[in-house]
Amino acid sequence: MNADHPDFFDLIYRENYPGIFRYSFRLVGNSEEAEQLTQESFKNLYALFTNGTRIEDFKALAYRITHNVCLNFLKRNDKLKKIIKQETCLPLTSAPSAEDVLIANQRVEYLRQAILGLSKRDQECLLLYLEGFSYNEIAEIAHIRRTSIGKVLARAIDSLSGICQQRELR
Repeated sequence: MNADHPDFFDLIYRENYPGIFRYSFRLVGNSEEAEQLTQESFKNLYALFTNGTRIEDFKALAYRITHNVCLNFLKRNDKLKKIIKQETCLPLTSAPSAEDVLIANQRVEYLRQAILGLSKRDQECLLLYLEGFSYNEIAEIAHIRRTSIGKVLARAIDSLSGICQQRELR
């Protein structure tokens, strides 16, 4: 299906919505806000699509728009500090006991906080990588040279590994 087809944008929306929502959620830490920011991101993408802007990679552009929308939201509402201090994350639904859920949630939150402790560039690249983007797509979304993506990801993973090892030694 090409971009001139009347249902083209609907297809882009359906295929990319789950990933865009997850990315928004990881950036803002709240599902209701992530839902609103995801909708705003697609609205912005649709505006570009309908005004005739030449778009080579809809998926990459959708993530770039989402990243900017979420950062603007965080700056506008000073949410970044609240996310770092937040003590809960998505509950695990398949945990056999309340204690297991608590422990798993604490681990997820600790990891989320560790990720938020990385530089903004490292965070962005790592989250995009976790979403399954290729190095080329990450480079386009993050506005980083493709040849630097591997180094950025390696540094982010090494940092997280070091943080986790320090945590285990306590």
